[in-house]
Amino acid sequence: MYSATLSALLFSTLALGSPFAAVSPRQVAPSNFSFTVTDFTAFQADPLVEGAQSNLSFHVADTRPGLEKEADCVIPNTYFWLYAITALYEYCPSQGPERPQGFSFMFQEGLVAVRRAWTQDGKSYSGVAFVNPYWTEGVNQTTTPTGKWLYRKEPWMFKVGAM
Repeated sequence: MYSATLSALLFSTLALGSPFAAVSPRQVAPSNFSFTVTDFTAFQADPLVEGAQSNLSFHVADTRPGLEKEADCVIPNTYFWLYAITALYEYCPSQGPERPQGFSFMFQEGLVAVRRAWTQDGKSYSGVAFVNPYWTEGVNQTTTPTGKWLYRKEPWMFKVGAM
């Protein structure tokens, strides 16, 4: 579990994105909206099982009128540990040339974060939301001989600015 101080530090780091964010032209996003994550599945392969590969996928949407955007965020089968791949934000690949206006995510022990950048009225914004998924065997986690499945069947609301 994160302490309140660690959570605040983590949130400020996630919201700002880097130590150089203070010189960034991005504005702090309003915190009265949510990103919706659906179809979340991740497989954390056991590193001791030869040939086992990890993967992750989910769909994310920002449904605010005039700012609608959605993407599929995917890490295809890989021998790398998922937490290592997403130690920094990973861009959702479906953005293509719109990448600066798109979604990115972070997946770590006890944390799933979604971030989006957008432009509105000539200003650039960035919003981040994160949740602790509380993975629990039999509820949203299934352990197999080759690794762990982590999943969320219901739509998942990621409130921007929530702690």
